[in-house]
Amino acid sequence: MTQPTNPTKEIVTVAEMARNIGLSRARFYELIGEGVFPSPSRNPETKRPFFDRQQQEQCLLIRKTNQGANGRAVLFYGRRLEIAPLPRRAASKKKKPARPRDNDTVGARSDALIDELRQGLRQLGLAEITPAVVREALVDVYPDGHGQVDRSELLLTVFRCLKRRDSPDNVAR
Repeated sequence: MTQPTNPTKEIVTVAEMARNIGLSRARFYELIGEGVFPSPSRNPETKRPFFDRQQQEQCLLIRKTNQGANGRAVLFYGRRLEIAPLPRRAASKKKKPARPRDNDTVGARSDALIDELRQGLRQLGLAEITPAVVREALVDVYPDGHGQVDRSELLLTVFRCLKRRDSPDNVAR
C-alpha cells in the first residue's frame, strides 16, 4: 500500500484512517480500545465517527514513531510489498509462459510469487501443483492482473479455483 502524497484531509472515516496508516479496520479499532490511537470524533447529528486533521496527524505520527497516545511503545508489522501483475495470456492461444531472463526483475518477482503460492497450496493440501498450473489459475481468476491484490487473497482465490477445477462433478466433463 502506498500512502498518498498528502494523506490528511479535513476529515476522514475510520476505514480511510486505518488504510492511511496501513492497518485493517478491525486492528485499528483494537488499538483505539487499548489507547494506542486516539478515539475518533463523532458527528453530533449522525453519530458517525471521523478523524479531523489534527487526529489524522497524531495517528500518522504514532505509526511513524511506534509510540502510542497512551505513551506505550507499540510494534506494527511491516507493510506488504506490492507485486507486479503476471502478463496476460490470450484465451485463444495456449502459449507457454516466457522464461525470465537473468536481468528480468518482474519475472524474478513472478517466480517468487509462484513459489510462495505453491508453498501455501502445499500447506492447504494441494501437494502436486506445478508452477504452470499456478500461473494458469492466476490468469484465469485475474485476467487483468493482480498487482493490487494481497498475497493471502491471491492464495485463497487460486486455491478455490484449483479445488473447483478438480471437483468430482467437474472432472467427469
